[in-house]
Amino acid sequence: MLVSIDWLKIHQSDPNIVLLDTRPKTMFLYGHVLKSQSLTIEQVIQFDPYGANLVLDEKKIAELFSSVGIDDSKTVVLIGDSMDPSSARIAWTFLYFGHEKICLLDATVVDLQRNGFELTKKLFISESTKFIPKINSDIRIEADHLKENLKNFVILDARTPQEFMAGHLPNSKLIPFTEGIAYDGKLFQNKDFLQNLFSQNQISKDKHVICYCMHGHRASSLFFQLMIAGYKNIKLYDGSFVDWYRRGLPLK
Repeated sequence: MLVSIDWLKIHQSDPNIVLLDTRPKTMFLYGHVLKSQSLTIEQVIQFDPYGANLVLDEKKIAELFSSVGIDDSKTVVLIGDSMDPSSARIAWTFLYFGHEKICLLDATVVDLQRNGFELTKKLFISESTKFIPKINSDIRIEADHLKENLKNFVILDARTPQEFMAGHLPNSKLIPFTEGIAYDGKLFQNKDFLQNLFSQNQISKDKHVICYCMHGHRASSLFFQLMIAGYKNIKLYDGSFVDWYRRGLPLK
């Protein structure tokens, strides 16, 4: 799931590795790692009538991922920043569409520069391929299913305490995604730290866990923090608070 700078040094020239830079497009154009291509969070979401940031439809995802050279044979490495959950949301999107050869670089672009990686403004164009989606519905939940099963899930709110206090889903527990973020150049805290974080919050590995935030981005970071800690039964509510609130569903 996580790969190091040293791993990237060894595998950067591998033709079966696709590097995707998830930072805003302007940052990518200012300078990016050789052979990396831009893929932003705006490209993998669509807005529903409630304004929620939902996962893009199957046909558009197939076209998008094919255009950047991804098929079953490719391992995708996502490059992002620790405080920006975009790379986690994009990684979740890959998992949702059945592409399990997905890794997050456990470092930032600044750290890559410090470790001898050359940045370029030159655009890399990969050969297009044919990506075939295989939807994994086990890692996503929609409002109707969640509403009918609130008591059967552990529901985690990845937002700030201020947002939580202003209104949250019934039975939800606050664990801001920032609690599991590292501030030493890596994306996440280590496995032991994360296991302890969730254990202290009494999150059982035997339960089905739902992650939500405002738009599903920060919740995606929490989703991967749980994965690193060894949790298996995790779902993302990508509609999140915006979807829930605008449907007029109950809040606490």
